[in-house]
Formats: sequence, structure tokens, C-alpha cells
Amino acid sequence: MRTALSTQMQVPDSGKVRPPMLTVIAPVDGRVIDAIPTDDPDQVRTTVDRLRDNGALWRSLGVVGRIHWLTLFRNWLLDSRDELVALLGLETGKSESESEAEFALALEALDHYRAHGADFLGGHHPQVAVRPTASMQLVLANHLCSVVGVVGPWTYPLALAIFDAVPALAAGAAVVVKPSSETPLTMRAVTAGWASIGAPAVFETVAGHEAGPAVLDSVDYVRFTGSADTGKVVALRAAGRLIPCCLDIGGKSAAVVLADADLDQAAACIALGGLANSGQSCNCVERIYVESAVYDVFVGKLVNEAAAFEPLDGEEAGAGVMTSAAQVGIVRDQVRDALLKGARLCCGGTGSGHVFEPTVLADVDPAMSVLTRQTLGPVLPVVRVADAGEAFELALRPPAAPCVSVWTTDAAVGARAVGRFAPARVGVNDVSVHIARPAPF
Repeated sequence: MRTALSTQMQVPDSGKVRPPMLTVIAPVDGRVIDAIPTDDPDQVRTTVDRLRDNGALWRSLGVVGRIHWLTLFRNWLLDSRDELVALLGLETGKSESESEAEFALALEALDHYRAHGADFLGGHHPQVAVRPTASMQLVLANHLCSVVGVVGPWTYPLALAIFDAVPALAAGAAVVVKPSSETPLTMRAVTAGWASIGAPAVFETVAGHEAGPAVLDSVDYVRFTGSADTGKVVALRAAGRLIPCCLDIGGKSAAVVLADADLDQAAACIALGGLANSGQSCNCVERIYVESAVYDVFVGKLVNEAAAFEPLDGEEAGAGVMTSAAQVGIVRDQVRDALLKGARLCCGGTGSGHVFEPTVLADVDPAMSVLTRQTLGPVLPVVRVADAGEAFELALRPPAAPCVSVWTTDAAVGARAVGRFAPARVGVNDVSVHIARPAPF
């Protein structure tokens, strides 16, 4: 996805300054999808103030009243499913099946909070261990933040925003979403749908590169998903205002292949876990540690699996397309850096526009940026290790691994790995569930 920000222009008949426009271009074919106005800091503050004022009515509905509106919103989502899936695919470059899967994830999250929101919001009275002579009761209560700001990424612009916005709405907060400037259209359509059903005006989006910092300076709570570098900026800005924030930071998910593993299964699953959606998820496998005894055999099998991911004639539109052309450049730079430092290119390695070939790199070492920086692309770097101890030690090094998969037939080793890598999501002979397609709905 390429976006272009136009300069401000004078409107001849009024003398007013027209806001800069954000032009959104389809990654698949380069055509212009839409051009939308951006929001400057004053406009963002006005939006947040309006949401804060409207929030009183929303809170007064109680959880049952809010769930009622979320149910009507769900019905609108289902009625608009085809249009939303098409728009999501158009602006992200995802295939129809990938867009359908993301829509299903968003709907599943909405159903979860509709079903359990009242329970989540109830008070809790946990047991407290105290001295025998003391009497104490602990009550956990919820403190409402009037306006929640959701700053989302381009990787899953619909699902990840819904994951954060719906629980906040169910709790009684108003929500402003600042989607990535790469992919602003789907969430803009979603919040327009919220308004179209007559729901209280407590769910809006803002757009543009100035809008993100302005959201951080205006809301009462921030939920951010994105890179570690931007996450640090968000955390410092929130700390400066003494408001809470929650950061879902990208990392480099890892796979560990031990000598006793089923290598055919490991190669097939790791390829799927690293190349699905062109590697555009923090859950995708981005580094692989393999015991030396099976290293060469595993690499050969992995190369065969990666070759199967190359787009073929007749595949659905969007297969192999990456959302961000800038990210393709980052992937290209990481592969080039690895090759200059001695890595061996086994397959792939080139890309242009919004496409990068499925790539396997062997003989990778920690001096290469492909192991130290998030890739978010279809690259599988493989590291030779002496034993399980070295593999686990390297997989635990920064950047943090949101997901780890361990491939072994030794159940005891697998069980110990689960505890060792906590709080990462750990799969034994399985990769992250992010690549699973939800059942039809």
C-alpha cells in the first residue's frame, strides 16, 4: 500500500484551507482507491471532546444497553460483509481468503465480548492470604476511561482495531481509532456503519500522520499495536500525561528444531507459519534454530516447502502481495545485509513493488539484521546450533519472540520449553494459531 499526502490548498470560493488529502493506492495494481481528508491536531481534539461529551449517554445505558447496540452493529457487519472484505483486500493487497479470515476474526472477537462483557465488568472478590489475627477483604473494581484511543497497524487493520475497540465500547468508553495511513479505509467504513445504525456517537476514526500524536495527547487511555520503536514513543508520550497505555509490540517469533523432530512436519509447518500472509504478522516465524545433526536435511526440506508458496497462475488475486512497498524495501535490505555478511541464499531473495519472493537463508548468524530486527516479510533465516541449550538461549535473546514453536518427539523437552519461554505463546510441534482459517459463519 502506498499513500501520498497532498499539500494544503486554498478553496477559491471560501478562502478556507482545504485539509491535506491522504491518497490510498491498491498494492495489487497501483490504482487509486480513494482520497480522504486528514485530521490536524485541532480536529483530533475536537473529535475527542465530542466523544467525551457523548460518552455520558453511552455509559448511562448500562452493559445490557451497550450490548444491544453491539448486537445491532454485528448484524450490520454481517450484512456488509462482502463489501468490507472486498475493501479490506483492496487496500491491504490480501487475497479474498485472507481478508475473509480477518473479517471472521473480528466477528469472533465481537461475539466474545457480547457473550462475556457483563461477567468481565462485574466486581471480583478474590481470596486473600493474611495473618490469622487480621481481617481483610479485597475487591477488584473497574475504573472507566472516558475516551480510549486505538492506534492500529497496517498488518491486520480490521481485526486488531476491533479487538481493542469492542471491549472498550462494552465497558462504556468512547473510542477513537487512528488506523495506519497505509490502510485507513476499512475502519473508516466500519465507524460509518456504526453511525448508520443510529448508535450513540461514541465510535469514530481519525486519519493522517499528524493524527496519531494528537490522539495520544487527547485521550484517557491508549492501546497501541506496532513496532517497538514507535511503541517507545507512545509509552513516553503517555507517561508524560500520566495516562495508562497498553502496547502490543512486534518482535521476532522463533522456531527451534531439535535432532529428534519429524523434519517433514517441521519444515511444512514452519514454512506455513513464516510465509502465510507474506509473513506480515508478529506471530509469523522470523528465525529458525536447528540442531547441527539435522541442519542440512532440514534446510533442504524447508526450501522445497518455500517453493510451494511462490504465486502460481490461477491463484486468487492478492496471493503473495505485501501491503507496504516501504516494508518490501526493509525486507530487501535485511536480505542484502545477510548475504553481504556470509549468509547463503537457498531460494528467493528478490522483490519489487509490493511483492517479495518467499526466501530461505541458511548459515545466518546474530550479526545480521535479519535476526535482530523485525522483518514482517516472507523470509525464513535458519541458524545452525550445536544443541538444544544453544537453540533455547538464542531464541530467548532480544527482540522478544511473541510466539515460539519447538519441534521434538521428546515430550519432556517440549514441556520444559513451555515454561522456559513464558510469557510467549509456545507450541510444541505446532506453530501459532494465527494461520488457521476460522470456520464459516
